[in-house]
Amino acid sequence: MSEEKKKKPIDESRIHEGHRQRLLKTVMEAGFSNVSEVQAMEFILFYIFPRGDVNPLAHRLLHEFGSVANVLEADVNSLKEIKGMGERSACSLKMLGEMFFYYTQNKLSKKIVLKNYQAITDYFDEMLRFCNTEIFVVVALDSSFNLTHKKVLAKGSARDVGISPMSIANFISSSNPAFVLFAHNHPGGSAKASTQDVNSNNSLSNLVEYLGVKFVDHIIVGKDGIYSIKKDEFLRNF
Repeated sequence: MSEEKKKKPIDESRIHEGHRQRLLKTVMEAGFSNVSEVQAMEFILFYIFPRGDVNPLAHRLLHEFGSVANVLEADVNSLKEIKGMGERSACSLKMLGEMFFYYTQNKLSKKIVLKNYQAITDYFDEMLRFCNTEIFVVVALDSSFNLTHKKVLAKGSARDVGISPMSIANFISSSNPAFVLFAHNHPGGSAKASTQDVNSNNSLSNLVEYLGVKFVDHIIVGKDGIYSIKKDEFLRNF
């Protein structure tokens, strides 16, 4: 029997499984925030692709989008253009980003009291400052300024999508707030309110007051700080 025939084929699945186990151990011991971005991206892909080598795909995604955060916030069609990504995997990866956002917002909503501008600024700083996608949020407060309900009214571009008066009315009807607070972000732009922001805010505040709820403010978070439309000034500069 020749030497060539004696050689057994390499079981690549075992090699990749061993790599996954080593990366899991690294993440558990070092902490997710202490691994490289490629390792973080690869670890996330483990949940999308239960088998195989996802390291090359992790590199391709980061090369295309620049960061893990940008990958998770990319739209499905853009993700599908990357070699190795299909419809199912692109949708799954997109939903992982949605899950992380839900977790953050769910955690922030616990026992939040927004009784002054310091608390309001801190809350929306943490929620919107590092979002690369424009998000428009409405928050319901009770008579003691406890946050009781929160809803994302638009994602992508609130100016393009528009805020339906019916969605505001439905939110107020279901949450029964004493006060309502609006907020959105300007990813990569100034927090300073545009003319369109001001006009939109006037319509929203009039609607809220008409529905018998007190309007608190409309907060904008941008790359240069946090702006209050009602006070017409920056509450915080970055």
